[in-house]
Order: sequence, then structure tokens, then C-alpha cells
Amino acid sequence: MRSVSEVALSVEDLSFQIGSKKRIDSVSFEVGIGEIVLLCGGSGSGKSTLANIIIGYYPEYGGKQDVSHIRISDEDVQHQSVVERSKSVRVIFQNARLSFSMKTLREELVFILENSRFDPDEMNGIVEDKARKFDLEYLLDRSFDDLSGGELQRAAFICADLVDVPLYIMDEPFANVDEETMQDYIRYMKEWVRKGKSVVIIDHHVGRWTWVDRWLLLDSTQQLHDLSLISSETAKRNLLTKEGIVVDASAVPKGDTESEEILLELDKVAVYHEKTIRQSLFKKETQTNTLIEEAHFTLNKGSLTALVGPSGIGKTSLFKAILNVSPYKGEIRLQGTNVKTLKSEKLYSKIGLVFQDPSLQFVKTNVLDELVVSLTVWESLEEEQAKVKAKEILNRHHFEDKAGQSPWVMSQGQQRRLAVLCMTVGDQNLLLVDEPTYGQDARNAKKIMDKLNELCQGGMTCLFTSHDRELVDAYADRVYEIKEKKVYQVR
Repeated sequence: MRSVSEVALSVEDLSFQIGSKKRIDSVSFEVGIGEIVLLCGGSGSGKSTLANIIIGYYPEYGGKQDVSHIRISDEDVQHQSVVERSKSVRVIFQNARLSFSMKTLREELVFILENSRFDPDEMNGIVEDKARKFDLEYLLDRSFDDLSGGELQRAAFICADLVDVPLYIMDEPFANVDEETMQDYIRYMKEWVRKGKSVVIIDHHVGRWTWVDRWLLLDSTQQLHDLSLISSETAKRNLLTKEGIVVDASAVPKGDTESEEILLELDKVAVYHEKTIRQSLFKKETQTNTLIEEAHFTLNKGSLTALVGPSGIGKTSLFKAILNVSPYKGEIRLQGTNVKTLKSEKLYSKIGLVFQDPSLQFVKTNVLDELVVSLTVWESLEEEQAKVKAKEILNRHHFEDKAGQSPWVMSQGQQRRLAVLCMTVGDQNLLLVDEPTYGQDARNAKKIMDKLNELCQGGMTCLFTSHDRELVDAYADRVYEIKEKKVYQVR
């Protein structure tokens, strides 16, 4: 046991439930001052719930909590509000978009400084200095709605770093960022630790955290295990495997299903953003930012193809161009037909999209109804038929206990799996999947990729983005990379 002066965070005998479901069961742990601790566990095991309890979101905004104490720097904070607790702990949420209250990063940084009662005359200088340190000046005045998932996570990181606190919680901080950015931010975390700060990392990709001080595992029964107390490496790996954190390596089943038929062709495609700047009451100027120049590539029917590149490079924008909802030059042809000549209804019946943030595509208040909508739209089933089939699908994918739950209160990993299910029930020719394994443990990541692989072997064509190069290497038939505004085939 550490002395009180050595402890940054202490949680004693914490239980928490929402409705009749227990999310945390009699959990106790400590994080020492200057310590980096990894909190891992299967998708939906309660890791993000635990983070939300520590920052005070729960039970202030729902649920019932029973706890002996929650102390940050020897101050019992269990009765403090979220705002009061923000003086002691900063968080990057699993869905970085939820971190923001304002429209742009500059406004968000000023908002944080105002709430922390900084001198107004110093705010602009602090914002500019912080953005310069993280090389994010170019993001300061762009709308959060226009940023990629990786750019949103960078923005959330700089916001967390703005105010000095003893404890930082990072929930899947690198799910949408490239390897270079990841290493930069790991260096910043180590800088926090050198200053005596403490960090709790929530992540499924345990392999990138071998250097941290300790691993904590929250298992499927909501029990917490300190893996540093398990001396046997075999026992540790068995426990991680049982909980789906690691999976035994096995060959990906691949068939020779890619045909010579070209399903999608991009011919000299340039993808760009336009922004209107008002210079005066009567004068406006349109600025164009080109993301991709002269892209030419093809997708053959039945292929599973990866699109890779750094965060913010234009992968999601290219998806939008294929769907004809983002400006581009050149020609995009689906089965030989220019997509600009297709009516939206016709185009969307041929192409399915799984968003990078799946919560943005849900339209119903429970999981069963969400899947029913997809079945009635994609397969033209009557509602009662759709309900029967939806229940069968949920049972097959171990979602039967989620049927009545709102998609918006599910974990990011569960939302991702639901979104993939909803977009693969029809007869689409092409499926665009933006970061399919974001927020997934190893077991469920494999299930999702196996499902996409199975669909492609059945004749569907899939283009997916990913920062997980091991996954790309294991599953992709071809790999295209966006680099310096060009698209190259690298495999």
C-alpha cells in the first residue's frame, strides 16, 4: 500500500448500475503519483463507464453509485459535480467529438480558459502558444464538424493539456490517429509524468503499452484484476485471451473471389474543401483546399481493399466523394456509370457506408428497431418479417440482450458492430467502412473483419480505412495509400 501522499487516484469498493444492469462491481484500485496505468478489458466491459464515474459524469447524469471513496490527490471528490471535478482531472473521451462545447478549437480553448478564470488579456497568447507546441495552428478556426476522427482526437488532446491538473484519463486516445502522431503524444504523456502527473489509459491495443507502469483488466463480470500481481506470463496471456483482449494468431481464410470485373473506377479525381470567407459586408472570398490530386484507381468486384494514410489526409473525404456528397473533379464510375448521373436513391441502394462515428447514422431509439429499419429499406421486408429476421441476426451476433437498449448509450465498440450489421443486411454492391475496428477488442475486431471478408467472398466489394497496419496486412487484397495528395497502390 502506498502512503496517501503517493496516491493520485484512489477508488475504494465502487459499484455502479444503470437500471437493473450492474456495470461495475466492488472495484478498488489506486494510481500512484507519476504513474501511467493501462486499463484494458473487452468491448462493453465497463471501462468507459469507470472513466465517467471518475470524472463525475456518473451518477450526476444517471445511474446509481455505491462507493466508500473516490479520492484525487487525497481529496474525496465523490460528491463533487463534473465542473468541480474538472479542476482535478481532465479526460479525452472515446468519442472525441463529445469533448467539445464550442464550434472551433480556438473557441473551445478560450472557453476552457474562461472557466478556469485565466486573465482575458493572456488568453489569445496562451491559445496560440499551445497550438504552436502541438503543431495545430491550422485547426484553430476550422469547424469541428469538418474535422476527421484523428483531427478531433488531436484537438481533444490539446484541450486536455491546456489546464494543469494532477490526473489525466485517455479513453482510446489513438483509435483514429496515425503512428507518427501516436508517438508524438506518447512523448507528451511521458512529459506529464516527469512533472508528477498521473495518466490512466483505456485501450484495447495492449501491445502498444508494454512500457507503462501497470496493467489493470476489467473483466466481463465487472471485476478488476491488477496484472502486475500475476507472476506467470502464461496466466496473464490466458486471462487476456479469455477476455478477448488478445487473440491467437490464425490464418485469415481467403478465397480467389476477386473477379476481373471493375466495380468502381476513379479517373483523375481531385477531392477538395471549399470555405467562404467574408472580407466585408459586400465581399466574400472562396478558399479551396485540395486534399487529393489526380487520383486514379480501381476496385474489382469481390475485393477487400484498404485505404491508408495519416489522420486528416483525406480518406473520409474520398468516401464522401464516392457517395457524391463532397465536391470533387474528375469522374467516379460505379459499374461503368458516372455517379453524378445517378439519383441519390439509386446510388445509395448500391453503396453502403459505415461512419467513422457510428452514432451519427442511428435513427431509432433501440437496437432492434435500428436493425428493422435497415431490413425494411435494404431487403424491402414487411415490418413483422423484418422483426423476426432482426432478432435472428441479433442472436447470431450475441446482441440479443441489447435489443431494447438505445444505440447511443452503447460503448463505441458495440455501436461499431451494430453499424456494420445494419449496413450489411442488404444487397449492396459496394461497402465503404471508415475505421471498422475502432473501439474494438481483438476478438471483436477479428469478427468484424471476418464478416467483411465473408461478404467479399460472397461477391460484395469493400473499401475500408484503417490505422491498424497488422489488420490491413492480414485482410486486404490490395492497399492504397494517400501521401502528399496522391493515391498510390502499395500492395
